[in-house]
Amino acid sequence: MGKHLDAAKIHIGRDPGSLLEGGRYALIHTRSLEFDELRPYVPGDDVRDIDWKASSRSGHTLIKQFVSEKHHKIVVVADAGRNVSALAPSGELKKDIIMHVIGAIGLMTLRRSDEIGLVTGDRRGCIDTRLRRGETHIERMLHHYLQLAGEAPARSDLLVQLRWLATHYRHRLLVFVVSDEPDISDALRDVLRSLTARHDVLWALVTDMPPVGRESGRSYDAADGQLLLPPAALDRTVAEAYRRSEDERRQNLSEFLTVSGVPHARIGGSTGIKPALTAMTGVYARAR
Repeated sequence: MGKHLDAAKIHIGRDPGSLLEGGRYALIHTRSLEFDELRPYVPGDDVRDIDWKASSRSGHTLIKQFVSEKHHKIVVVADAGRNVSALAPSGELKKDIIMHVIGAIGLMTLRRSDEIGLVTGDRRGCIDTRLRRGETHIERMLHHYLQLAGEAPARSDLLVQLRWLATHYRHRLLVFVVSDEPDISDALRDVLRSLTARHDVLWALVTDMPPVGRESGRSYDAADGQLLLPPAALDRTVAEAYRRSEDERRQNLSEFLTVSGVPHARIGGSTGIKPALTAMTGVYARAR
């Protein structure tokens, strides 16, 4: 396994493939008659798969798991523009967290040999890595993403990548969008309406380091990662008003995505990747 996938594996655990099995977002529900194993029931599983006899014997609700006939087709849409050069609350660069998210999704595909592709870029256009499977493909995809995000990117404009996906991918997909928190606009509403009519869309929102620290009081420019005024130079009333405005903006974005039919989760650092993916796919991680 390559170094980028190894880095992602730290944040997703030992069994990432289980996140795509069972639940609503196991995109392909068809299966063969070949029984695989019993496993604990998790919310979202089809109740028709409950093995009642085995559940009675064990005292726990158990699900029959079958070998799937079809594979997922997954496309990740990731921002590689200037925005991802800023810091997240964890102190990591957002592009590093995004790379780990892409890698974690890639690891989810390996167990069942699912296909995965990547659409990334900035306001100038897209790099489209078409659907393939396997570790070598995913490692190369991660390398290309970091290379693109690190080579003097232009301003971020995720609408460019989302419109590309809506235009060029006609067959049904499971789509993971990975970016910072976008501004709500009619254009974003329109492209999401087009995408969700054909695909299942989930959005991992990599958050910015708070522009005004709640404890330190230091201000921070989310656009370029520069620290600005020291605590003593900030008016407390202005800082509190800004925080309230940010809280309202985030709430409005969550409501917008929910109404648009897009499950989403916020990620403030690489340690939050597994909980976010678990929440979005609607499948609880197995007990470690």
